[in-house]
Amino acid sequence: MRVIKNIHNNISLCLDSKGNEVIAFGKGIGFRKPPYDIPVSQIERTFYNANPILVDTLSQIPEAIIQVSTDIIDYANQMLNGKFNDNLIFTLADHIMFSMKRQKEHININLPLAHEVKHMYPTEIKIGEYALKIIKEKLNAELPKQEAAIITLHVIDYGLVDNQLTNSNSQSRIDQCAEIVEECMNIKIDKEGFNYSRFVSHMYYLLDRVANNKEIKTQNQKMFDQLILEYPQTYECAIRICKALEIKLNDEELLYLILHVNRLSSREETL
Repeated sequence: MRVIKNIHNNISLCLDSKGNEVIAFGKGIGFRKPPYDIPVSQIERTFYNANPILVDTLSQIPEAIIQVSTDIIDYANQMLNGKFNDNLIFTLADHIMFSMKRQKEHININLPLAHEVKHMYPTEIKIGEYALKIIKEKLNAELPKQEAAIITLHVIDYGLVDNQLTNSNSQSRIDQCAEIVEECMNIKIDKEGFNYSRFVSHMYYLLDRVANNKEIKTQNQKMFDQLILEYPQTYECAIRICKALEIKLNDEELLYLILHVNRLSSREETL
């Protein structure tokens, strides 16, 4: 196995004997400067067909969170006797990191559907409950109980479906979104950076949910109203994106779009 890019001390992007790219986990495999060869015996697990956009985000997600996400999906596979899309590990890791950040900033996402999720998915909800348990144990973060339902829905929505994140039409629409954000927020977006990669991932999933009529539906009206007051420029930017894409979002999806636009613009260079 040939290491071509180090992601973390124990995670690297490699080429197998047939020249296929693979994300490899193994103790200490990312300590040296690539390229270099490592024995297969040093590899603990591999992930093929990882989406390039998600690979770019991994270096910015703490390795401990990636490992916790891996444990959660291993548990999900065991619980449901299935094989989840490997990309889910990385999208879930980003979700966990975002949830922990929201908690630190006292941004609470209320999910009135938590009871319904538990009723509709009595087996699957155990995945979310397990997730909260090991997040507390291994990351020392106690997320709200309703996060179990959110994680469960994340796994159900994206885990067993191979989302086509490389759709050319979607990519052109996301490029259009980026131009709108740059114009509205008076910034220059680093298209090679982690923040943009994460924004792109969010937009792909948003467009997928809209196309498949699977929008998030909760009741966060108070938080939505508060964000509009605190970030009027970001709100107007989100509205322009919706008009340009010719999509109509409910308040919950619009809330998340505002959060992600703000998250992207606050970390980019102002013109």
